Amino acid sequence: MNEIKKAFKKITPHRLDEIKEELNHRDENIVIETKTKKKRYLFVLPAIAVCMVMAFMFLPSTHVIEMVVGLDVNPSVELNLDDDYKIVEVKTNNEDGKKIVGDMNLTGSDIEVGVNALIGAMLKEGYIDELKNSLLISVTGDNEQENEKLRQQLSLNIDELLKASDINGSIVSQTIADDNIESLAKKYQISTGKAEIIQQLVNKNSLYSFESLKDLSIHELNLLLQSNQVEQVSITGNASESGYIGKEKAQQIALTDANVSNPEMTKVEMDYDDGVMVYEVEFYKNNVEYDYEINATTGAIVKKEKDSEHVTQSTNQSSNNQSTNQTTSSSSQQISQEKAKSIAKKHAGVSSVTNEKMEKDFDDGIYEYEYEFVSGNYKYEYKINASNGSVMKHEKEYVGQARISANDAKKKAFSHAGVQESQVYDLDVELDDGRYEVSFDSGQYEYEYEINAENGNIISFEKDYD
Repeated sequence: MNEIKKAFKKITPHRLDEIKEELNHRDENIVIETKTKKKRYLFVLPAIAVCMVMAFMFLPSTHVIEMVVGLDVNPSVELNLDDDYKIVEVKTNNEDGKKIVGDMNLTGSDIEVGVNALIGAMLKEGYIDELKNSLLISVTGDNEQENEKLRQQLSLNIDELLKASDINGSIVSQTIADDNIESLAKKYQISTGKAEIIQQLVNKNSLYSFESLKDLSIHELNLLLQSNQVEQVSITGNASESGYIGKEKAQQIALTDANVSNPEMTKVEMDYDDGVMVYEVEFYKNNVEYDYEINATTGAIVKKEKDSEHVTQSTNQSSNNQSTNQTTSSSSQQISQEKAKSIAKKHAGVSSVTNEKMEKDFDDGIYEYEYEFVSGNYKYEYKINASNGSVMKHEKEYVGQARISANDAKKKAFSHAGVQESQVYDLDVELDDGRYEVSFDSGQYEYEYEINAENGNIISFEKDYD
């Protein structure tokens, strides 16, 4: 602009003074006006127009996020969608998620295109295969009907995509309506989808805690979902157990150790206990109940129990048949664990409890829940009839102020003994008179600890050759 201005000055003669002098000799009354202001405005108006254009260019996007689709395997990715199911933004929740997204630009793509691209990348990088065939889809949004519709469609699309890659996938899908789950996700630095799955498991099984499950993979969580029969999620296919010894092998290990063949009422389920994926094996033989926990990876016996007075058997065959029919009938009408807990807490007159333990047992021909918990300075132990919810037995014991949990006491003992949780079996933790009594076996040794329940200090310990 300055160069043009200089050029005009050179080619335009400066004769204003000469013209004024000439006009002074004329009779007319002439007024001379300069147009500098108008010329200045002519330059200003284009500048304003340019600024307005630039302002519109940098205005924020008007896309409104209507839904969020979460994909979790170990890579964790969230896709924010507008009302046309177009991807507005891609978020990654961990390093594996960043690796999968890479330099892909999915903004503006249809959700199906984006999901297919991400699943393809996960398959290519080996995050999904026959050993780890589980994937979690979570849909969050204000319109529940649209959420459910999208969840179903994505589940079908991904299932077809996995089958095209010769993988029989197990797809866990859910819609999330709980606003509080986001705070849990932030607290434990995981996705909202994974947080919701863990919360459902904790609600279903009182032996689980959020802290203990947060580091499990989606595949491991899927195995627990199927064992605990959580109804709030949809699962297609079966989670692969190819990376573990398998239920049949776990059962055989337990039967061999018990020296039992042709057992009665055998049950084998995958579970998670004390930091280890285990198979819970339960069977009966000659009025004796056997309970085993088998390390699902190594096949080591983690825990075993034997109850010789578990079942009373009638010598009359017809009575046996009648008893069997009654047991089968009653077991099909049992109350839930949550109902049994509610009955016990109401009977005890408490609401806030810690250090919960819940086990289901079959004793003298009936199923019962054995529920133990701490509230205030007391420990409570209940036996609840699983068929009718009646309180069969209850105890209340003063234990003092317990400021550390049973899990903390257990870890304190393991650390002092120099053993890993995976190396431990026959573990037992009891709170009594202000102290935790922790006993376990590891290798060829048996350990016994007393740990102060208020400050976690080790009061005493023993190590004996077993």
